Amino acid sequence: MEIRIENRGAGLSVRIDGVAGRERAVIDAIRRCRQTAWACPSGECLNIESIAERAEGGSVVLTLAARPDAGLDAAGIEQCLRYMLNAS
Repeated sequence: MEIRIENRGAGLSVRIDGVAGRERAVIDAIRRCRQTAWACPSGECLNIESIAERAEGGSVVLTLAARPDAGLDAAGIEQCLRYMLNAS
């Protein structure tokens, strides 16, 4: 599994490759992280206002928008994703 994150204005664009056949499970794990950010080591998920997601040829593509009073840290989001997806 490979995670690539790019800054997009006040939000982030995230691409998770190598998850063919598990796209729905990956998206569900990310939603859980946002709902229960206390379980995430960085807590960065608390700063997400909205998530747009789509499965694309064995990958998951996310567009994350920050809450108006917060920013999103790419390193913190990557840490959350790796924790929630049990990737290293």
